[in-house]
Amino acid sequence: MSSREESRSAAHSLLGRELPEGWQVVEKVERPPDATGSRFSVGYIVQRDGTRAFLKALDYSFAFASGDAARVLEAMTSAYNFEVDVLERCAASRMNRVVTVLGHGEVVVEGADGVPNVSYLIFELAEGDVRHALDSIGSIFDYAWAFRTLHHATTGLWQLHGQGIAHQDLKPSNVLTFGRNSSKLADLGRASRRGVAAPHEGLNLAGDPAYAPPELLYGQVDPDWSKRRQACDTYLLGSLAIFIFSGATATAAILAFLDDDLHPDAWGDSYIAVLPYVRVAFDQAVGEFEDSLSEHVAARLVPIVQQLCDPDPDLRGHPRARSQRGNSYSLERYVAEFDLLARRAEIGYFKDVA
Repeated sequence: MSSREESRSAAHSLLGRELPEGWQVVEKVERPPDATGSRFSVGYIVQRDGTRAFLKALDYSFAFASGDAARVLEAMTSAYNFEVDVLERCAASRMNRVVTVLGHGEVVVEGADGVPNVSYLIFELAEGDVRHALDSIGSIFDYAWAFRTLHHATTGLWQLHGQGIAHQDLKPSNVLTFGRNSSKLADLGRASRRGVAAPHEGLNLAGDPAYAPPELLYGQVDPDWSKRRQACDTYLLGSLAIFIFSGATATAAILAFLDDDLHPDAWGDSYIAVLPYVRVAFDQAVGEFEDSLSEHVAARLVPIVQQLCDPDPDLRGHPRARSQRGNSYSLERYVAEFDLLARRAEIGYFKDVA
């Protein structure tokens, strides 16, 4: 779709309008060139009673450019309704490490091309995300910020899992920052709820493939919800830790040590058959990551990453959680571990011993 066609669509024509709840649309947020998320929405800044917030408007014009408008419209609407339900469940559960939804609804834009209706969601306004926060760090790495961000991201996943929700698309751009010492998880458009069929439930890989755990890249579909969904989140959390400290993802690091014929797009057998090779590549990737860290940081962080990102979903997660009854992918212990590391960093421990 051309930029001219976009500008005439209803979702691109909200600037200056007042929404039913009294929010005024004051600024359009241009999509960053390095953005990796869906292009089916348009961002705005809205304001009400001195409070600024972020609005995500669903752009139905993409349906009419698809060649199968009815089917795509249905899929977009179902995805929007599912996300609203998940966000309302999060808000009702008072998840303080998941971005709060402030409202949702629909507005009609007369005179716009295509469907005049625009469905939208309004969220609390963040300052940025993990990628931009890393860009602003100077030559001295901020260990306190890094470990506190991981503590908050882990807490957010733990809160979601406690309500039977898996994020499935945890990545640096989906961890939003609110000041230097506060982070929250965002973008639950690809989430999964235990026992509730999502519009994307049939997708083996719901999130960004650049961050996906290896078993999903190789097409392994486990019928157990926890192994398929929560194990995915566990891996993504470990990958986030690797990214914050090295700028790489766990998936890219693993693939870099695999021969071309062992890559997911070339492999023709099961994941179980390729797993021994993936494990060797994973061990090499972890070794490279360990070498990039100071001795004291590596001693505490590398074991956590090894547990979170284990290529075998059955071995992923905290050893004590796996040895006890209940949720073997429980993140509760990692919440405590990252909190301890953040507290140590905040008093200068890693700076002094690095």
